Order: sequence, then C-alpha cells, then structure tokens
Amino acid sequence: MTHHTDFILIACTDPVVSPEAAHAAAATRREVIHATDPRDLSRYAPDASAVIVDSSTAAHVAATGRRSRIYYVAPEPGPIDYEAALRSRAEQAFILPAESTQLLQALAADSTQQTSNAALRITVVGASGGVGASTLAAAIARTVCTEQASALLVDAIPISGGLDLLMGLESAPGARWPDVSLGTGAIDAVDLAGALPSTQDGVTVLSSARTRVDTPFRLENEAVERMIAAAAGGFDVLVVDAPPAAIPHASDLVVVVCAAEVRSSAATTEICAELKARGTKFVVALRHRGWSGLSSREIERITHGEVAVEIPHLKNLTKATEVAGMPASLPKKLAAIASELLYAAGW
Repeated sequence: MTHHTDFILIACTDPVVSPEAAHAAAATRREVIHATDPRDLSRYAPDASAVIVDSSTAAHVAATGRRSRIYYVAPEPGPIDYEAALRSRAEQAFILPAESTQLLQALAADSTQQTSNAALRITVVGASGGVGASTLAAAIARTVCTEQASALLVDAIPISGGLDLLMGLESAPGARWPDVSLGTGAIDAVDLAGALPSTQDGVTVLSSARTRVDTPFRLENEAVERMIAAAAGGFDVLVVDAPPAAIPHASDLVVVVCAAEVRSSAATTEICAELKARGTKFVVALRHRGWSGLSSREIERITHGEVAVEIPHLKNLTKATEVAGMPASLPKKLAAIASELLYAAGW
C-alpha cells in the first residue's frame, strides 16, 4: 500500500504513551500509521510529516537519516531523558499524558512543506584557535546565497568576536541571541528570518549581542539545538559555527578545521573520535597557515578522519575582513572549498 506524505508516524512501544500520542496525532486529522519494527521505520519515517518516538525507537528513527519533525515522548511522571532525545534529533520532548495538549500544538504547527524542505545543516568547528573556522562557516553560507538559495549563519560560540562583526553587520538592526525568545512552543521560521540582520547578498545571521550592558542571558547548548530545529523549515542551509565542546547533534555534516600542526591534530583526533561514537558524519578541513608541519596523509593517519579539503593561506583576506568584514566576492580558492564542502554534505 502506498501512502502520501501527510501522515504522522507513531513509533512508540510504551503502553502509556502510545495511545496518548495516537490520540494527539488523530486530532490533527492526518492519517496515523503505527510502526516499531526497524524495517518499517526505515520505510515510513523519511516520508512522514512528523514522527513520534519513545526510548525504544528513538535510535532507530535517527538511523533512518530523518532530520526534522521528530518528537520524543516519555510516560508520567518522567523525567525525560534529554540526552536520548537529542541523540534522536528530536525537536521537542513531552511527558504524556500531562503534556498531550502541547504535543498536539506542536503537531498542528507542522506542515508537509516544512518537512520536505528541511534545511541542510552543516556545523563548522575549529580544533584550535585561529584556524579560520568562523571564516569558513561564513564562506559556506555566502556560497549558498550566490546560488540563489537561502542560508542562516548561526554563532553558537558563547564568547566570541561575533559573526555579525565578521559579516560587517555589527551596526545593522535586527535581533541577536538575547532577543530571540525560545520559550516552549513552536518558533516560526519565516518570522525568525525577518527579525534577524542579513547581508546584501542574503546571508541571515544570528549572533550574540554587541552591548556592554550586563545581561543574565547565557547561550546554552539546548537553545542552539532548538534554534536549529525551528529554523530548518525556513532556510535551504543552516551553517553553525560551534565550539568543540558543544557540537550540535542535529548536524548533517560536521567540518572539523584542523591546522597542519601537531597540537591542532591532537585536538582533532579527540573531536573525530567523539563524532564517530555519535555516528555523526564528519570531514576534516586542513588549514595551512605560515609553516605547515604535517601533510594531509599524516593528518588522516593521526585523526582517522578524511581530509576533504585543504585551505591554503589566502593573502589579504584577513586584512580585508578586519577593515570591512568578509568580502561579498569570495576569493576563488575559498569559494571552491566551500562548494566542495556543500557537495560533501549533500547539497
């Protein structure tokens, strides 16, 4: 039997949450399909408008490659295993039946279009300081926009120079991280795009506030994960500049930027090992700066990661960026590298 894509998949074995989840799904007036066998999950999960999982099926659904509209549920009285929920790439988690209404609201906010147009999510992380991870992330986002597509560039580093400064948007009006209210409900991706500053060529940027006023806001990993999930329906590509200690689980590809040096390669080895343990797809971008002591072959042997691209020293780029932000027209070598990484991510 062939099903259309406007159905909700209930992948729950828990006797408490399964009927509650089914009731909430049925209230949206969409078709409801129940499946728990891994073979059936592989068949149905990619096409469903939303998938509801519990602890027994979360890993199986994540393994199908589905990237959005996954909801994790747990029985009363809880607590919710948030680590398991994040590993499953769930956008939100609910305790049932106590939060059945909230689950229904989340399901009602979904649309088939949002699911089918979910953004490609690329995370860029620097294995050591000064390797150009932020510059590479910005270059990937800019390359997307040159192809008439939309990109959101997210600064996920709690203490940094700010991607708005890198993109020449430090004085541009628009919301920053402290202005974005995540709350507990759904975030409209279209409204989000309209509220954030963007460059002339269309790169939308979410960065930290540039203010001297003391604020209680602190950027947490969970906020970054929720933002990635919420924005996935409003952009073609999300590019996240993240620190090694907080790489988002919701990543289709992680690019680890490694200097061709011993200490940077040692840090890269640890990052690659963690990503392998997660089952996250990743590649290494090898950065040559000044004197490079290691070759790509040596880096691959040390880190057990694939060197997908090599970034040469780009004369005058640093000075140009310092003076006026990243140039609208990227150096040809950098643009080619960004395109290669987009291709590796499935673009």
